[in-house]
Amino acid sequence: MSDYFQKIFKQISDFIQALSPLKRLAVAGTSIGMIAGIVALFIFAGKQTYQPLMQNLNPEDATNIMRVLREKRIPYQIDDTGRNISVPPESIYDLRLELAASGVTSSSVTGYEIFDKSSLGQTSFVQKINQKRALEGELMRSINTINGVRRSRVHLAIPQKSAFVEDQKKPTASVVLDLDGGVQLTEKQIFGVGNLVARAVEGMDISDVAIVDSQGRTLSRNNSDPLSAATATQLDYRQKIENDLQKRIEEMLARVVGEGHVVARVSADIDFSQVSETQTLYDQEGSAIRSVQKDNKSMEGSRPGPSGAAGATSNQPGATPTQNGVRSDTKTNAEVVNYEVPQTVRKTNRSVGNVKKLSVAVVVDGKTVRSKNAEGVVDSKVESWPADKLKEFEAIVTTAAGIDRSRGDTLEVKNMEFSHVDFDDAEKQLQDAERKTYFRNLVTYGLVGLLIILFFLLVVRPFVKWITDNTIDSVDSFLPQTIEELERLQKNAALPGMEEAVPVLPEQIDPEKVEGEMIKEKIISLVDSNPHKAALILRDWVHTEKVSADGDKPAGGGKYKTA
Repeated sequence: MSDYFQKIFKQISDFIQALSPLKRLAVAGTSIGMIAGIVALFIFAGKQTYQPLMQNLNPEDATNIMRVLREKRIPYQIDDTGRNISVPPESIYDLRLELAASGVTSSSVTGYEIFDKSSLGQTSFVQKINQKRALEGELMRSINTINGVRRSRVHLAIPQKSAFVEDQKKPTASVVLDLDGGVQLTEKQIFGVGNLVARAVEGMDISDVAIVDSQGRTLSRNNSDPLSAATATQLDYRQKIENDLQKRIEEMLARVVGEGHVVARVSADIDFSQVSETQTLYDQEGSAIRSVQKDNKSMEGSRPGPSGAAGATSNQPGATPTQNGVRSDTKTNAEVVNYEVPQTVRKTNRSVGNVKKLSVAVVVDGKTVRSKNAEGVVDSKVESWPADKLKEFEAIVTTAAGIDRSRGDTLEVKNMEFSHVDFDDAEKQLQDAERKTYFRNLVTYGLVGLLIILFFLLVVRPFVKWITDNTIDSVDSFLPQTIEELERLQKNAALPGMEEAVPVLPEQIDPEKVEGEMIKEKIISLVDSNPHKAALILRDWVHTEKVSADGDKPAGGGKYKTA
């Protein structure tokens, strides 16, 4: 076997030494290219791909996950932020389930599972601390489920209960929200977070919850001050009405003047006073007698009256008084009439938030008119809207916004030309940059394609042709051309492995006959391998015979013999 490989290496060495320097360089370059391609293929095929395992992790969770991956000898990658960990895709789902079951991903948030491993002998203080930690952890888990919240921290301040009501303090809470990039919570979401925390703690009001973001900005309002809370609510209500009217006016006029060619601003004066009225109305014409009471009295009689001389004489003892009779008649009539008068009592509570006055200002852009000049080029210019059109716009806005002139509402519709930013230069620069990039890519890919074509034409094709010609020549030179060469090679055993393939030629065989048979077999093999070339040779032979019959010089200088 070693002799066989030595002969192969010797043939390869002889083959390379027989080449010209240029062909040697071509063979060397091709070999290096093939080896580099195979190595690159193995490197690319053996390159490990990674997919995200966990994202937006805090440092504690990321550290625990990396520790688990190291213990399991699983390769992983972590980005520059330290929050995203990637692993090979074949084990990503099993790892997620295993990490979730082991609780590694929620190590920094402890909920009520803290009581799963309770030990004997815990003091009441430790139990209260554990209960507080559990409540904070459960609140954090609930808040983290809100869309846009990356993570959160909740701190509860729960005072001890007192036996005296006046000494009891209310619990308070602080919430820190770490939001995703570009996310801004709405007022309803912030109120929802505060309400969630307040409802989870006994005795806590939503005004006792302070909410801030990761930048330290206060998100919750000061609900502890009733005046501030009412003012904020009133301001929101006023902005809502103004925005609704502005949107309604702009959307309606945009259908006429075009999108972006109208601007409306509304200032609303809202009445937030709370008024309760009680009104009593009496109907005098509809009165009726309810009851009548009459009291008639009559008295007749007489009685004696004093008489005599005036003075002390008539009053002395023993004097006979003179008496005169006095008659007295008395009559009394009393009548009481009670009337029933109908009355109407009205109690009115005026709604809060009525519009007292509206001030509306609308600015309309000029009208764009397009026309063709003598050269057929379309020109556009901005013209002012006619006065009758502005009157129509004013009437439309009056109806749409509910303008009431009697309560002092004002409306102004003006036609002004808007200032348009000229983006022609910027668009031209962008187009030039895109055109340059396109031509640069076109030239780059064209050169690459041209180099590939030239490589195949100047290197690969000549090399393949050279290999083919050299193989044919080497096979022709390797095979014996005559019977003497065949016998000599067979005697010297110069053809390894050919002892059984080449039969031993008996001495009585005619050498010329054997040579003719070999030539015949070779011709047949050549005809089978290249029929077109054989047809050309036969046509040349026929042409040679025809010329020889006419007595001329054979074609090709008598190179071919006719049978």
